[in-house]
Amino acid sequence: MSTSIISDSMVIPPGPDGPAAAGAVSKISGQIEVDSAKCDCCGLTEECTPSYIETIRERYGGKWICGLCAEAVKYEILRCQKLISPDEAMARHFSFCNKFRASGPPQDPTVHLIRAMTQVLRKSLESPKSMRSMPSSPTNKRGELNMKGTVLARSESCMPSLTLVDGTVYCGVDEGCE
Repeated sequence: MSTSIISDSMVIPPGPDGPAAAGAVSKISGQIEVDSAKCDCCGLTEECTPSYIETIRERYGGKWICGLCAEAVKYEILRCQKLISPDEAMARHFSFCNKFRASGPPQDPTVHLIRAMTQVLRKSLESPKSMRSMPSSPTNKRGELNMKGTVLARSESCMPSLTLVDGTVYCGVDEGCE
């Protein structure tokens, strides 16, 4: 753990009697001691004050946990079906991070990115439609907007414009247009 000193200057505004009474705006120069702390879980290094580092170590049983890993531990507690202790959630997250670090970097980063984006797309497509945002357009809510039997059609010119046409052209008179 390395220690560095950061100089912080603070500007004090003039007194209640105005700038003449306080003289020129004065500066007080203070120094803040900062330590580098490496996350015991993911390996991220952060610069924090010693008091903050001590507070986090007390909270997590002597281990330094970065903010991202702390949120992951909280999420693990909430995600689990049965009630688990913070120590169990932290052990699970440590295990996950160790497996991730042991796997090493991908052989081809481009292929790795493509696979990751494919997984994101698949998950979003498999999610329930009610969870996804749906555009509120007249074609989705014709009944609510009292536009039954009408659709918007494009013109044939190179300058697109929308014209309102009778919907019975596209669906039969006896058929429902949904």
